[in-house]
This record gives sequence, C-alpha cells and structure tokens, in this order.
Amino acid sequence: MRLYKMELYKICSKKLFLFSAAAALTLLLLYLYSAVMDSDATINGVKYTGIQAIRMNRQITEEFKGELTDEKITKIVEKYGFPNGVKEPHNKFLNSNYLNNYVMIHFSDGYFHGLDNYQVATHTKPIAESDLGQASAANSKSLKLNYTYGWQVFYDGLGMGCLLGMVLILLSLSPVYAEENYHNTRSLLFTTKEGKQRDIAAKIAAGITVAVGVFAVIILLIFVFAECVYGLDGQDCFSGQVLENVFVHEFNDYHNSSTWTILNYILYYIGECFAGFVSIAATSLYFSSHCKSPFQSIIVSVLCLFIPVFLNLLGRDNFRGIIFQLSQLSVLLFPAIAMMSLIPDTFNQTVSRLGKVLLFVLPMLIGQYFRHRFPFYYTVPIILFLNGTAEDLNFLQSQEGFSWVRQGIFLFITGVSGLYLVCSWRKYQS
Repeated sequence: MRLYKMELYKICSKKLFLFSAAAALTLLLLYLYSAVMDSDATINGVKYTGIQAIRMNRQITEEFKGELTDEKITKIVEKYGFPNGVKEPHNKFLNSNYLNNYVMIHFSDGYFHGLDNYQVATHTKPIAESDLGQASAANSKSLKLNYTYGWQVFYDGLGMGCLLGMVLILLSLSPVYAEENYHNTRSLLFTTKEGKQRDIAAKIAAGITVAVGVFAVIILLIFVFAECVYGLDGQDCFSGQVLENVFVHEFNDYHNSSTWTILNYILYYIGECFAGFVSIAATSLYFSSHCKSPFQSIIVSVLCLFIPVFLNLLGRDNFRGIIFQLSQLSVLLFPAIAMMSLIPDTFNQTVSRLGKVLLFVLPMLIGQYFRHRFPFYYTVPIILFLNGTAEDLNFLQSQEGFSWVRQGIFLFITGVSGLYLVCSWRKYQS
C-alpha cells in the first residue's frame, strides 16, 4: 500500500498532470457553458436565451408532462404554434421552444435539415401514425412527455469529456515507466527490497486508479451540471425521442437501441466509455515500458489509437477494399507485437524466433478470417467515445447476425488490456 500511494502521488503531483487536468476541466466547462448560451426559446412572441430559456422551456413543459396524447399535441400547437422563420446564420427555426419543436419533429409534416432543406409544419399527425407511436405499440409502453434536454447535454458532454480525458491519461501515464528509462534510474530501483515485484504492481495499480478517477470526475461533473441546470427528467422515455442524433428505427420490429429507455442507453454508453478509458490506460503503460522517453511513449500511443481511425476514414467508402481491411487488421497489429514479448529470452534462439513469428502471425490470420464477422474497429477507444456507437452495434447485432457483438467488444478490450499490462510488467522487469 505504501508503494501504491507513492506511485499515485508521483503521477498526480506532476505539473504536467495538474496543468493538463486544469486545462481539460476548463475546456469541458466551457463546452457545457456554450450549450447553455446556445439555448433559446420563443414563447408567445417573447424570445428568451441562455439560462432563462432553459427555465422557461422547463416551465411550459410542466403543464403537459406525463403520458402523451393526441389531445395534448393539439393543445401545444394551439398554444404555441409551429416553429417557423429561418434566417442566416441561425441553422434552425427561430420561433421555436421545446414543446412546439418536439411536436414538429415527431408528430407533424414539418422538418428542418438545413437552410436549404426545410419545411414549415402545416398540420399534426396522430400519434399512432408516427414512428414513436408505432414503437410505443410494439413495446407495449406508453409515450411520456418530459423536459429531457438534460440527457442530451449529458450525452454530448460525456463524449467531449472522454476525448479530453483521453489526452489527460496519455500525458499522465506515458512517463510512468519511460521516465525511469530516460533518467536511467530503473537499475537503482531494482536494487531495493521491493523494487522488482511490488513496485511494478504499484505502478500498474496507480495508473489504472488515475484512469478510473479521471473518468469518475468527468461523469460526476457532467451529471451535476446537467441535473442542476437542466434537470434529468424523463429517464423512462425512449432514447430515440430524447437524443438528437438517435432516431426511432423500425428494424427488429422497433426492439432496438432507439427504443431503449434513455437511462439504459446512457448507462450502456457509460460502460463503453469506461472500457475505452481502461484500454487507454493499459496502452499508455505498455508503450511507456517499451520507450526510452515519455515523449516517445506518447507519440507511439497516439499512433496506436489513431491509425485504425485514420485508415477507416480513408477506406470506409469501399468495405471490400484493401484500406478498409487494413483498418480492421491494424487494431490487431500492436496486440500481435505485444504477444511476441511473451516468449522468454531463455529459449533457444531459433525456437524463440519461430515462437515470436507464430505469435505475431496467428492474431493477424485470425483477424483476417474474422474481419467480416467481428467489427474490430469498434474496440478502438476513440470510436467508443463517439456518440452513436451503441446504435451501430445494435444494428450489427440485430441485422447482420452478430448476436455476440456486444459481449465480444468488451471481451476483446479486456483481453487486450490485460495483455498490455502483463507485457508492460515483463518488459520493465527485463
């Protein structure tokens, strides 16, 4: 425990960690604050902005909250009309509030997809004829109306917070081993009584603790902000009626992630992000043990995380093309290299080389065989942080026959993270 506390203090007391943490929190708060400043509402001809708009939207929703009916929709339109009026540079209808915008999106013939692609609503349609109504009937669940924008802010804020946290983790954990290699203090450490065993375990435990701690702070900060400013009502609403970039989908007879409750959807997204954080921590520790300087460790870790994303962006227009296949196999490249280090150097030189070649080639062959059966790309932490990943995985599970894809994603991340931690231990000892 003493060594663990020392390693934890060593990571958290560095100026790089403190400045990076302060910068990440500042940027996250500015991002959340910008969401408040972008809020607006027009009610009975009076326009409200910022925090006042949020309060007014919550206030007018109180009158209609609860089970949604056609009568309530009619009353909302009679009282507030439909959103209308478009003017540059505002990329939305100007005369709108939470209620009439909600009705327009889900229960009318109006829409807004851009300044050159919109239609002002002229009439409502019955709930039973809407996607939400059909989803409600298919799931035997009544539709609820609540002011749920807080969940949208939480969802968007978590994605941004995880990307900022990723940078913080890379900067904080890359020096854990590499700094001692850089200053040539590792041999001195190994002369101590506990240096070669317990200190390595303490480094790994401290690194994972920092990653989990950063993630917990991000979650708590965004939760408190969303609850205090917007409120987190409507947790039993469909995710497709709450999140702007998630729409209610028909596949699997409306039994899919778009008809999960928003609470279930958010909890799953949190699980994805947590897995991504653990993966980043393990990756940083692995390359830290193999690199001779913290800067080198950061560069290699970034390449490991971004190469699959970059290749996918280049090759996603042709799923059968060589570039897209490389984007899948690149996810296995660094784990395959890591597996090579599992062969002890005490083996016969020829046997050792053959074993390393086999451990490198085998994962690549498995990846080549499974590239059309398993979406390795969705195990990359950056992709797990992006909004909409849960929906993509649900589509693959329901439509493409990948019934085990979710379990596979988490098992793959757990296996690779464990591999990186074991290999970092072995490398640092050698």
